[in-house]
Amino acid sequence: MNGPPSKTPRHGRMLGPGLAMLALGVAGLAVFATRTSPEAPAPSQPAASPETTARAPAMAAIVPAPHPRPAPSAPAPSEPAVSEDDEEDPVVMERREAARESARQYRAGRFNAFFRKAAFIEEFTRQGLARIHGLRDELADVSALRQLPEDARFLEDKPEPVLERMAMIDLLFELAPSERAAREAMTSLALSPIDSGLPDSVKKGLVGEKYDLLFRLAQVDRQLAVDTFAKLENPKLKNLLREALIAGLAESGASPDEVQRMTAHL
Repeated sequence: MNGPPSKTPRHGRMLGPGLAMLALGVAGLAVFATRTSPEAPAPSQPAASPETTARAPAMAAIVPAPHPRPAPSAPAPSEPAVSEDDEEDPVVMERREAARESARQYRAGRFNAFFRKAAFIEEFTRQGLARIHGLRDELADVSALRQLPEDARFLEDKPEPVLERMAMIDLLFELAPSERAAREAMTSLALSPIDSGLPDSVKKGLVGEKYDLLFRLAQVDRQLAVDTFAKLENPKLKNLLREALIAGLAESGASPDEVQRMTAHL
């Protein structure tokens, strides 16, 4: 049963990629010894700046405006993710560029006192599903993360590509309460496999993004988040993401007893 989120996360930004990076360091990247393989096919996914401070562990809580209760998550056909054949498709590339630009505008605007977030999200929604699919396709393409140096840091001095991708996840989270396509995009990205052959810096970034996606999805649609977590097949990755699910359910307003009941079978 899905419960309405009481408010957006008090720790939504401090329980995101940063904490996952710490856990990943302890785990020693063994989670990637084999390629993860979700049951359902899915497309593969920012310095002591305000954004870094906002997501760093043990920093001050941020409480944005509460989200409305989402519509039930009924299965629906979803546009296929971008593939290698689509990379030269001008329509696909145009929607991806539009999604990147929207993420940049959102990232720049949300720390501006005059930024009207509700109006921005409303305008974004009016662009239709293509804009949401553009966010999904951008996050599914790891080429930007591949350009990071092997010693890239994720808790401090986040590289620009990481900051930009974080803003895209933020946008999906803002859209998810009212847009099923956004929830589907978050689910598919959380379940997308991580290639064991990727550089460690890329794998760390992807685990952090999956942590953030699952944490936020649990606040919007509890049952969908539980079902998504259950589909993770790699036990070590599942262990890293379990805290994201538990924390997200708690932030959604679920009581400890409800969290225990919903996750007892996992």
